[in-house]
Amino acid sequence: MTTTVVSYTGTEPMTFLEICQRVRQEVGANGSGPSTVLSQSGEYKRIVDWVRTADEDVQRRYNEWKFMRGDFTITTTADDGAYLPTETDVPLTHFRDWRWATFKIRRADAIANSDTELPYIEYQHYLDLSVGSTSTSQPSCFTVGNDMQVLLWPVPNAAYTITGEYQKSVSRMFADDDTPPYPAEYHMLAVYGAMKKYARFTAAAEIYDDAVAEYKRMLHEMARTQLPRMTLGQPLV
Repeated sequence: MTTTVVSYTGTEPMTFLEICQRVRQEVGANGSGPSTVLSQSGEYKRIVDWVRTADEDVQRRYNEWKFMRGDFTITTTADDGAYLPTETDVPLTHFRDWRWATFKIRRADAIANSDTELPYIEYQHYLDLSVGSTSTSQPSCFTVGNDMQVLLWPVPNAAYTITGEYQKSVSRMFADDDTPPYPAEYHMLAVYGAMKKYARFTAAAEIYDDAVAEYKRMLHEMARTQLPRMTLGQPLV
């Protein structure tokens, strides 16, 4: 079996269904479908499953993907020093973890751009500071509990605004019109990833080689725009 892989250069998002249809087209599978991602069987079910898994593989590839980050805001209340991910000002999408190095704080009534860094401390250090203490003031540090609570120290004595980033967990596509979370110009990664899985299952070496080459090329392109830029550290003096 031969195949010609055509690169996708558009900016419109590809839906879950469109990605599955593109895989079927590229590998030369039977029929003209699938017409839906739901309740499939046989070869079309395998294609649907392979696309879903390939999309999740992309999301898991690097922890530092920009599209796997989200912003959060917590507005504190006096005498309350513990905040769960569900207690942010706007609900978080697919929360996995806090990005500890991004936390900043300011008084809620302060002018904009007056944020200061809020450093992370180890949980045991937090316990050493807080056990038996009733101190309240502007928090100067925080830690994260086992239940992902943000634990502030000292306990706030007023309303403060805490901002930062959180790490998203992998999202799964289920419906026909679901789309991958990364930029639309890279949605063909899910196609190429699924083609690799199809090729392994069917022992189609040519399809596998073409898919691997296109996958690597596009993954490299996305890494340039969706991973933090590497910077040189300050010289030692």
